[in-house]
Amino acid sequence: MSEFREPKPNQLVIGFFRLVFPLWLKYRERLSIEVRGSKELLDAVRQHKRAVILLNHPDRQDPFALFKLADYLNQQFYVIVARECFDWDNGWRGWLFQSLGCYSVARGKADFHSISRTKKILMEAKKKLVVFPEAEITADYEELHHMQKAIFHIVLDVQDDLNKKDKNSIKGEAPVVLIPAAIKFSLEDSLDIAVSPAVKEIGKRLGIKHDKNKKIVDQIDAVIDAYLSKVFSSYGLQRPEGSLEHLSELAGKEILERISINQNVEPEASLSLIEKLYFVRNHVEGDLEIDSVATNPKAFHCAGLPKPSLRSDFERIERLLILQRMLLHRERPIQNCRILDFIESEVTGLITPKGRQSCVISPGEAIDVSPFVEEYTQNKLSAVRKLREVFMEKLQERLDSLLQQSQE
Repeated sequence: MSEFREPKPNQLVIGFFRLVFPLWLKYRERLSIEVRGSKELLDAVRQHKRAVILLNHPDRQDPFALFKLADYLNQQFYVIVARECFDWDNGWRGWLFQSLGCYSVARGKADFHSISRTKKILMEAKKKLVVFPEAEITADYEELHHMQKAIFHIVLDVQDDLNKKDKNSIKGEAPVVLIPAAIKFSLEDSLDIAVSPAVKEIGKRLGIKHDKNKKIVDQIDAVIDAYLSKVFSSYGLQRPEGSLEHLSELAGKEILERISINQNVEPEASLSLIEKLYFVRNHVEGDLEIDSVATNPKAFHCAGLPKPSLRSDFERIERLLILQRMLLHRERPIQNCRILDFIESEVTGLITPKGRQSCVISPGEAIDVSPFVEEYTQNKLSAVRKLREVFMEKLQERLDSLLQQSQE
């Protein structure tokens, strides 16, 4: 079983990170981030003690936005991060995550270590907690996707415990609040200027002859097509006909089926593809370092892992499913940059900057969970559903506001 990773905030690491982070954004990522909101609203966000900041998750760079928010508020956060991320880059990234106050959660199962740590953080009320309740990069700036129920159960459990604790107390405890925060990224340069160097280099690695007379979107399509062809061939799979988004999803599905057969795991047919991925990955936790099921395992880089293995296969499946979502929301130029980011990391092992980019993070008014507790003691599912609906409505309002402002 993959070991739970505790948060281990290191003030020296945090101080160094806060020093270099603005320089990294400006010169390496070419990304500017704005925290948007009235002074009164942001002061209120700063003052809440027992708070969970819940954000939409449209982009791989979303963590940069929350670090910017922490710096803006001059506060430190605890952050829940998917367990597999702690193993990237030979584990050094996991060490950095822990040093910055991150801790792990195993997606797709009841992670009691993570639940216990989350409750303890909220009871202590020393730092705010940050969660991406959609759990996956959605590539969607307009609509929210499935919100995991666990965090809503946890906050109501904690508030219920506080209410019981406070019955004989003269001074009340600070309530648990949920703070919705919307994120939106944009490309400031023209797409051609932003991605042409990456398209040429990736195309060269994939054996594509560069045609400068093609539109840049057509050049990107050729790169995606060549990448998917290489995925199918490197796993000994026959590539069928179909749209790029269909092929991306199908490649992930067929690789997962091959792993399932290899490991004698049979997920329930009713599960979605991403749920099947969670199920199979959790089932084979102890064997993640065994050999990849690819027939040509060295065809791609290993997502920052030391060698091709089941762990890198699972990372590839997840990337293919993210790629599929990005292809479905390709109307925004920034998505073409992100598509190339994922393919570039697979082909070259690096992600190069792609033009000047901007990000806005917009926190909303806090939602006090206290009014939902009485119903929670009577009917947990009903109270969780109502709290989640209220939260999603408030976060959707923040998203709609950002979209409207960008159109204006």
